[in-house]
Amino acid sequence: MGMLFRSARLLALSLCWCWPLAALAQDYPNRALRLVVPFPPGGVVDISGRLLAEELGRQLGVNVIVDNKVGAGGTIGAAEVARSPADGYTVLLGGAATHAIAPWVYKQLRYDPVKEFVAVTQFTEGPLALCVSATSGAGTLDEFLKTMKAGGAALNYASNGNGTFPHLTVELMNQALGAKPQHVPFPGGAQAVTALLGGQVQFTQNHIPVVQAHVKSGRLRVLATTGATRSPSFPDAPTLKESGIDVVASAWFGLFVPAGTPAAVVERLHQATAAAAKSTVLREKLAAQGDEAKVEGPARFQALQAAELEKWRRVITTTGLKLD
Repeated sequence: MGMLFRSARLLALSLCWCWPLAALAQDYPNRALRLVVPFPPGGVVDISGRLLAEELGRQLGVNVIVDNKVGAGGTIGAAEVARSPADGYTVLLGGAATHAIAPWVYKQLRYDPVKEFVAVTQFTEGPLALCVSATSGAGTLDEFLKTMKAGGAALNYASNGNGTFPHLTVELMNQALGAKPQHVPFPGGAQAVTALLGGQVQFTQNHIPVVQAHVKSGRLRVLATTGATRSPSFPDAPTLKESGIDVVASAWFGLFVPAGTPAAVVERLHQATAAAAKSTVLREKLAAQGDEAKVEGPARFQALQAAELEKWRRVITTTGLKLD
């Protein structure tokens, strides 16, 4: 009898502990969500965030307010979300910069991208385009690679700054090829492209929205893209991978919430994002800026982050890059 009483008491206690979490998930959400976008208003990430916020709001039945918290490569906004209540009402639109690259390039990062977050779902991915000037003698990827291997340090490339994707994806390619072109960092994509058009550098591997207009105008030539499959924006350009270069690198983004957020809330956000990503309007607008909607659940997204952390650790350790 005593054993039965103790078992019943333990069951009652466990139900009491579980009830608040179950009630929270069942009632979630009952007020507006804050979607922290850690990059400036008007940029590609901000546009993606606002598209998602609008569709998420429809799916969840509440307002989703975009809050731009910018600075330090997205890490200021990420740090703020890490310190927020784990209730599902503060969500981060993070990516490789904040959750795979930052731990290896920043000497003092104010958050742990694994321990202090739950990976909810991937939302987008966007390959980069390897571009040369239309006046370049390299008309194909093979011709470019011959020039790159022969040119050594005499060849240089433009990026959007130290530690950015356009910098690190070239370093990844360099390590695969054993090439050593000189890196010339600029404050942003526009300046990097201007330098390429002006002949100050020989190539850039940059985000599709940065180069797309110049490719369409005939001023830049796309030799390859960096995704796992060909980009719908440049379907005639081969991927580096299919060309025999062991490089796959896409600028992915997804949702993260603070560690401790109930699993049921995480799954609700995942399912709402999956439903939002079915919007034809959202998909078309993402495609217009070179991104593709790709929704993966918590387990797959966590696995992607783990793989990306290891990939960029190897690249950054080899380059010796460190930012303050």
